[in-house]
Amino acid sequence: MAKKSNLELIVQILLLAAVVFFGISITKALDRNRQATAALHKELEAMKQGFSAPQKTAVLPTAETSELAQYFPDSSIAVSGELRTAIASDVGSLNPVTGNEAAAQSIIGMCTAPLGARSFARPEKFVPLIAETWSVSPDGKTINIKLRKNVLWQSFTDPESGKFVPEKPVTAHDFVFYVNVIRDPGVNAGALRSYFQDLESIRSKGDYELELVWKNEYFRMLEMSLGLIPLPRHFYMPNGKFDAAKFNDDYKRNDMIVGCGPYKLVKHIKDQRFILERFDNYFGNALGIAPRIRKRVLEVVKADNTRLQMLLSGKLDMLSISAEQWVKRANRKPFAAKVMTTGSKSAEHPLQPGEKFRRVKHLANAYFYIGYNQRCELFTDRRVRRAMTMLCNRERILKEVYHGQGKVISGPFFYDSPYYDKSVKPLPFAPENAVKLLKQAGWQDRDGDGILDKDGRKFVFTALQVSGNPVQEKILSIFKEDLAAAGIDMKIVTLEWPVYINKLDKKDYEVCSLGWQLPFESDPYQVWHSSQAAGANGSNHISFINPRADKLIEEIRRTGDVKKRIKLCREFHKLIHEEQPYTFLAVPESLQVISGKIGNVECFPLGLNSECFYIE
Repeated sequence: MAKKSNLELIVQILLLAAVVFFGISITKALDRNRQATAALHKELEAMKQGFSAPQKTAVLPTAETSELAQYFPDSSIAVSGELRTAIASDVGSLNPVTGNEAAAQSIIGMCTAPLGARSFARPEKFVPLIAETWSVSPDGKTINIKLRKNVLWQSFTDPESGKFVPEKPVTAHDFVFYVNVIRDPGVNAGALRSYFQDLESIRSKGDYELELVWKNEYFRMLEMSLGLIPLPRHFYMPNGKFDAAKFNDDYKRNDMIVGCGPYKLVKHIKDQRFILERFDNYFGNALGIAPRIRKRVLEVVKADNTRLQMLLSGKLDMLSISAEQWVKRANRKPFAAKVMTTGSKSAEHPLQPGEKFRRVKHLANAYFYIGYNQRCELFTDRRVRRAMTMLCNRERILKEVYHGQGKVISGPFFYDSPYYDKSVKPLPFAPENAVKLLKQAGWQDRDGDGILDKDGRKFVFTALQVSGNPVQEKILSIFKEDLAAAGIDMKIVTLEWPVYINKLDKKDYEVCSLGWQLPFESDPYQVWHSSQAAGANGSNHISFINPRADKLIEEIRRTGDVKKRIKLCREFHKLIHEEQPYTFLAVPESLQVISGKIGNVECFPLGLNSECFYIE
């Protein structure tokens, strides 16, 4: 995934990002691993209590080049060539607000830019992008941001009128428009909306200055503010009026991107490919952070083995591969014997004779899970949910499905972050104990047909599976086998991704299998707070409702003291472990292979950033 660290994109990726984990996603970037988070832990321990970021005059000095420029190729490197990657399916919408598929957000991320981003090497630090400077009030609630004046919207041809619209400046009003659109109840942005519930106001102070006022303490206030991206009013309101329904469903506009970032989408051939070209008037040129690769091509290729063959034949340059491919195919030449991890640079590890592809491996900031819809009567009892987890042979899944490339987990935070409580051990695979728990909950085989029953109801349910996902299919097959041995009949229905998502949005299912990708510092509100279970499109699609969890989540959000927040998150972790609303499966290893013709490859604490690459 080629994009800068961008909170808003990460937030949207977080929305139903199962595709990332079950083979229907673009090559990933911005993943985290053990070494990186150990560094974060040191930073957190060194922080002072309270909101350490806000200071009365926290103004960043204007510089001719960005501090990120040191990670980009020297300006003597010519702009040339193309980088070819692949995604496993086409996308439904390229709308920056409503297009919540991982592949869509990756493409959008190449074409737009936020106010600020996390530093590549020190992710706990923010650096300016569209923002030139910012200042934060002593209480951290008011943030003033001055914008650069050389940021331009890309030109486009209006899909309705056919009129050519030239480049024009990005202004503070475009950021206000973005927030107003998210807040519009008619816009399909429920999960994003929840992140801005504590934002009291945003206003433009002229064309190049913004003021954001937060009404409550929220530990991600600065991150949320700098993570804002602009939204082109002149594209979405060609007649000067905003129509929420049209914004959601305008298939012509939602198949286009009008951005201000390093690349411009020039062609989308449905179910075949996306073609992006370098935006020569990108403001990053002046900062030394413009990409040196002229063109990006994303091929739509469903089969993972086909994608690997395309890489080997030179038709692709970078690919995220499965654990099976990593262990069985990428363990010998033409793949490098040396595996790059965090801190590795391609210049320090030249390819050896016969090696054509570099390998990069690090623990991802993501996890897989099996979720139980608590609107379904079968799963309202905590004992039943705990029994389900104890009937899931996660070690076998890790070994057979992921070939040992990951870790079994017990909670919703990234395994190697200080927020994850490692004293909370995953429930063991214990069928006998699980059957005892089920019996305590009233489930036993009363008629001798091999299926548990209670009050005349059989323990039979349906789990959703995404079409064309061999990894997910293997996980559910193993689970089904172990459940059957305990007297539970799990049926599996295979659905295309859009239908799958629709069922989740409407909570019209019993059991699902998905994954979440996590931001640098997690806020559990979106996925776990009871308010996010109400209505459609909420990320709490399993309808987990727990007053104690709500109280902890709300306290986590308003706690700026890092040590106190870690303590609260660990308490929340324990609560989730007790309740077992999910069967947490594993955190995976991010496994990527990159053509040797790509130069300046570096594995940062948040993973790869392909905007830094060049064609050798």
